[in-house]
Amino acid sequence: MESDNLAKFRKIAEGLPSDKRNALYARLKGMSREEAMSVVDRMVELSEQRKIEITARPKVLAGSGRAAEPPRSAATDYEVKTPRTWTGRKDNDDRIEIVKNPAKNPAKKPAGKNGVKTSQPKSFRPDQKPVKKAEPAVARAGRDLIAKQIEKKELESIELCLRKEKNKELAKKAGKIALVCFGRLMAVVLSTLVIALAGFYAFLVIIMKGPSPHLRDQFVPSVMESSAGGVLAQMILTDEEIEAIMNSNKTQAFTEITDTTLVNAMAAEQNRKNTEADPVLVNELDPDGDGIEVHDISGPMYHGKMLVVYDPSRVMVASIDEYNHSGAGLTLKELIDKYDGVAGINGGQYEDKNGMGIGGWPEGIVISDGELRMGGLGYEYEVYGLTTENVLVVGRMTAQHALDIGVRDAVSFGPALIVNGVAANYNGSGGGLNPRTAIGQREDGAILLLVIEGRKTSSMGATMADLIDVMLEYGAVNAANLDGGMSSAMWLYDEELVSSSSIRVSRQMPTAFIVLPQNTDQGAAETAPEG
Repeated sequence: MESDNLAKFRKIAEGLPSDKRNALYARLKGMSREEAMSVVDRMVELSEQRKIEITARPKVLAGSGRAAEPPRSAATDYEVKTPRTWTGRKDNDDRIEIVKNPAKNPAKKPAGKNGVKTSQPKSFRPDQKPVKKAEPAVARAGRDLIAKQIEKKELESIELCLRKEKNKELAKKAGKIALVCFGRLMAVVLSTLVIALAGFYAFLVIIMKGPSPHLRDQFVPSVMESSAGGVLAQMILTDEEIEAIMNSNKTQAFTEITDTTLVNAMAAEQNRKNTEADPVLVNELDPDGDGIEVHDISGPMYHGKMLVVYDPSRVMVASIDEYNHSGAGLTLKELIDKYDGVAGINGGQYEDKNGMGIGGWPEGIVISDGELRMGGLGYEYEVYGLTTENVLVVGRMTAQHALDIGVRDAVSFGPALIVNGVAANYNGSGGGLNPRTAIGQREDGAILLLVIEGRKTSSMGATMADLIDVMLEYGAVNAANLDGGMSSAMWLYDEELVSSSSIRVSRQMPTAFIVLPQNTDQGAAETAPEG
């Protein structure tokens, strides 16, 4: 609207005398833009109104006694005077005159009142077309306002659409950039992973095919003894090569079993010596008087804990109530609490599907409180447990024979480490470096419970040869290896002295060797809970 009015204003100004035109421009320069545009709009509006002047007067004078008006259906005509410019008229002369004609071919009009005929007006123009009234200024202003509002809404709609399109374009660009960045990141990750795997594979090749047989003999048994690590050796070596390495680094199996009579004689003699021992020395070993010694164990590649339990009758096998292939066992702490014990270590072998450590099914033999819980009477097992005379039995025998010699609590695993004071022979390194758990008995009857941490930067683990050395150092006359690996753990008085190497929660197991409270008159049978 502003551009049209300015163009019209320029035409109006050009038609003015030069002095008036200069005076008008000088006046407009002294105004603000809004005031100047208001003056321009007003001048254009007045010019438009005064360009057309329509004179409206009846061609037939109306009056008393004149001819009657023609019917509404009759044709009408209008007369338009020559328009005059706005400069030649008065400011208040804005009216429009309209001349109404009765018809293009007027018929003879009937006489009016008193029979007087009306005459045709001189300005009768039968071919004149009707002319509409000029639009009032107020109506034009309202129309312009509505037009501006419509235009504003249309512009807003267009802007909204443009913003949406722009946002879509930005989203597409951002998606492309994110996709490119993600692709580059994945490429870096995959490249790093490939390089790492290639480096790890090269590392395995150097270990198992390199110039150091000792390093190979330590590594291969270590991974093969774990539940899932054997695949590392199988990536590089054939089954025949792995079997040869395992056979050259293992502990030899015993053919004899514990002589309970010999152990009893030894225990009786040692008990006599203990009663004559210096009380001060005894107090140093067991300062709290709970009948349990705690020793730190360490070697070149490992560290761990040893519990010495003076009274072997306090040691028993704790077991879950029901065995189930699909069910879960209990954690070591839960097994200790189930029997109101004060200490414990993990027990025998159990089924561990996919290495998840939720075993609810023991393997081998389980005797708890004199009851055969797992195993067949006529089948042979590796039996490691205590008799009713509190002697640790180590060896391979049938379940029936174990019950016949009075075994009250026992589990299976292996191998035997010491039998009747004789250490097992072993080849090479005697096994790999792994977390280990073992049980032994001194000649005075005291029970030795040993747990070695492993698979950690602070403790790689121990071999079977290391277990034999530790047990001999602490005076064991009979000793055996129990379930190790991620199950190896030790608790004493609600404190975990040796933690499991499991990266998940504590392992769940079906059996454990636990220590009952001191100064009770129970046998193991009286202490175990019902059910």
